[in-house]
Amino acid sequence: MTIRDVARTAGVSSTSISNYLNGRMGEMRPETRERITSAIKKLGYTPNSAARQLKTGNAPILGLLVPSVVNPYFGELAVAIDDAAQKRGFRVVLCNTQRKPERELEFVRELVAYGVRGILAASVLQNVQVMSKLIQRGVAFVLFEALGSDPGIERVDVVSMNNRLATEKAVDHLVSLGHKSMAYVTATPMTPHRVLRLQGFEESLQRHELGHGLVITDEDIPFRSTSHNDADLAKFGHMAALHIVNMKPGPTAVIAMNDLVALGMMSAFHEQGVNIPESISVVGIDDIQLSSFSYPALTTIRQPYAQIAETAIERICARLADPTRTGATISLDPQLITRASTLAWQPGKKTIGENQIDEARCRMEDRKGSG
Repeated sequence: MTIRDVARTAGVSSTSISNYLNGRMGEMRPETRERITSAIKKLGYTPNSAARQLKTGNAPILGLLVPSVVNPYFGELAVAIDDAAQKRGFRVVLCNTQRKPERELEFVRELVAYGVRGILAASVLQNVQVMSKLIQRGVAFVLFEALGSDPGIERVDVVSMNNRLATEKAVDHLVSLGHKSMAYVTATPMTPHRVLRLQGFEESLQRHELGHGLVITDEDIPFRSTSHNDADLAKFGHMAALHIVNMKPGPTAVIAMNDLVALGMMSAFHEQGVNIPESISVVGIDDIQLSSFSYPALTTIRQPYAQIAETAIERICARLADPTRTGATISLDPQLITRASTLAWQPGKKTIGENQIDEARCRMEDRKGSG
């Protein structure tokens, strides 16, 4: 079976089939793509990848760089990317960078050496010079996180959730429940996404005339992650919650930089006998699948995974078709998912720290009575 058979079934030219298979779909109409996709599925056509690579020097493969799939957010994003890429005739190679610049660079160079011409990066690419040189050679990059305010690089697309809006929605939700004292917990390094989420938190509090709020980072607790490994995020959340429990008075609500941190915090609160949400409300960000199975189920801000993936694949296909096109930054709106970890705050109710003091006093009196 050849592409001529697919072209005949789809009612298009062989050139259109070739463009589709090689990701050159920048100006192809959606209905044409759909007919080609249907024809390929109907005929069970499988492109000869080896022949295509010999002919073009390119592989029908996309590289996906993430910090680590130990963070379920990146695993769920990877699945969404893989689904979107397969619809366009691509396979995805997943690379865990561990947030290490040298590992990042090694992966990029190996992918390009194997003929990969499209790279999607969910970790912050550090080496802008190398990236610029590869772009000049026709390698297409789509990022899920901005390089910064002055990246010094052109012809790169950025597709992400509106991270500032994510924390704004979280704050607005808690304010609507009567909370006026809230904390935000964020780990280092302060990547662009983390900076935007922190800005959204602080700006929202000021908009509601609640001051700057309480921000808790690695510097505030006895926790150090020398590798900044995503595997440490739940532990960081656990330690941050212990820090909050000892505050006098403590906040009535807390927003975590992501669900993994929130789940670690909830574990520590349970261990300390702090009831969620009666004593403290907890909000996460990302809406990983585990969040709906926590106890209580976690209120969170949902990432539009499928929309991010589809948009990213569309952009990288367009860039492969026309490497000179201007880069775009696309920011997609998140969604508040209200579950059982948040509750209206009753004025006059004691905060965590005050409750801990009362409980400690009761335990001391019990011991004296028994003695």
